[in-house]
Formats: sequence, C-alpha cells, structure tokens
Amino acid sequence: MKTFKLVGLKVEQEVKQEKTLREIPLKDGLVINMEDGENSWLIEALIPVEFHSFFEKLVETEEQMRLFVTITKKSNAPAQIIAKIKTITSLEKHTSILIEGRLITSKPIYDPEVLLRTLMGQGLTGDPLIKAFTENVHQRKETTKL
Repeated sequence: MKTFKLVGLKVEQEVKQEKTLREIPLKDGLVINMEDGENSWLIEALIPVEFHSFFEKLVETEEQMRLFVTITKKSNAPAQIIAKIKTITSLEKHTSILIEGRLITSKPIYDPEVLLRTLMGQGLTGDPLIKAFTENVHQRKETTKL
C-alpha cells in the first residue's frame, strides 16, 4: 500500500442534465493506493460540517460517483475514480468521509466544457474566466507531458 496526502477533491454531479464538478473544501485528507492489482483506492477526507448533508444524499442514492482526486500537490493532475461512500462520521467541527473506489485511468481526463462550466459556477466571468480557463488548460497540458 502507498499513502498520499489528499489536496483536492471534486465530485461530478448532474444538475439539470448537465455534468459539473463540485469542489469540496478540505481540512485534511489521505489517499491510499491499495496496490491490489485491481486499482482499489481508499480516500479519507476531513471536510467542513456543512457538506455533511451533501454526502448523506449521495449515500441515499446508493449510486457510484465519479471523483477527481488530487494528491500530494495541487499542481498534479487529478486521478479519476469511480467510488462509493463507505462511512460518514460526524466530528466536533468537521465531518470525516471514507470513500472506496477504483481508479479508472492513470492518465488525466478532463472535458473542457466541464472545466468551463465549473469555473462559471464559481462566479467567474469575462477576463478572470478566460485567465482561469487558460491557466487550467496549460497546467493540464504540462502534467500530461510528464
């Protein structure tokens, strides 16, 4: 097994028949590559308590979700994982989410349209939107060369 620091977590969700990425703010987190030959991963995320109900709703649907998990440093390309929530634990000031999943590719995959919609969902418009989009696209190109 290998353990990594979780530095970014995004959950793909469908809103009005459009897929968007919802970024989950992290207090702390770990990612464990189980190295079992089946691409199994465990993710533990310590998140703000106000996201507890968001994850509760995901548990209720009993469906798998697509995650984009960034490890070690924010400049790394996110790993795409199909996952299910195993446990949600309420703590004093945070919520701990334990997620089990499978890596579906080791190459970064992103959809420019999803990226654009995500940035727009963060309230960006005009020049700040163009700058953020351009930086993200160039960053992803650089990480795919490695």
